Amino acid sequence: MIEMYLLEQLDALAQHGTLIAASEILHITQPSMSRAMRKLEETIGVPLFEHKGNRLTLNEYGRIAAEYARRILDSQDEMVSRIRALERSKRTILLGSCAPGPLMELPSLLSSLYPDLTISTELRTEEELLTGLSEHVYQMIILIHKPENANIRAHLCGEEHLFCGLPLSHPLAKKKAISFSEMDGENFLMASEVGFWDQVVRTQMPHSRFLLQNDPSALSELVSSSSLPSFATDITLRLYGRMADRAFIPFSDTAAITQYWCCCRKEEELKYLAWFQLLERRANTA
Repeated sequence: MIEMYLLEQLDALAQHGTLIAASEILHITQPSMSRAMRKLEETIGVPLFEHKGNRLTLNEYGRIAAEYARRILDSQDEMVSRIRALERSKRTILLGSCAPGPLMELPSLLSSLYPDLTISTELRTEEELLTGLSEHVYQMIILIHKPENANIRAHLCGEEHLFCGLPLSHPLAKKKAISFSEMDGENFLMASEVGFWDQVVRTQMPHSRFLLQNDPSALSELVSSSSLPSFATDITLRLYGRMADRAFIPFSDTAAITQYWCCCRKEEELKYLAWFQLLERRANTA
């Protein structure tokens, strides 16, 4: 049986090239690492290294051993991650979303249904969310596209409409609706974490510039004192209200309206049945 610390040291040597570099990375002494590599050779029963003065390099057999060591270490990491994710899922619902809007409303509803569980949220791309769901990182994810995957169950959980926030002095401030093409070329103030909406506005208004702000409070202050357009959605307007000195006009383009799908793994649909029934009731009363 090969001990894991021997594989870790072999992998470090293969990656960093010398005993000195590898031992520094691992925070062990060079003599200690030399003894470990001799022990590994004795365990396998085949010489793995070439000795050139004080330098120790991998030979043909050593390189093969190092490849297997990396695979074993990767498998160990995957095992630990999967087990920890499973354990975490017993006490936590990690909800990932491709947009911040659903995360403003749904977590509190989830918490009311599952008061004994911790509700955590993350904002990620759809690709990252789908990978995370399949790897048991997320218990649920929110997407703008219904996935065509037999192993995923998707339930409609709402929609969102993008608005343009204009100073009252802006020439278009009295319009009932506005198009992306009408605003293309203007500079916008925008939050940095808006999920997929970032790509939407950049695609639809390629001649515009977007001045990003990380701090929501700072962004709100800038918007209230600036003549630059900004963004809002029907969700943010419903939750936080409208600024008195701004006109919030819905974008008329189809790209400005999206539906959201709450997804889980097929085998966990019954576990979250009450949640999906609640989403259905909300959709029917919207």
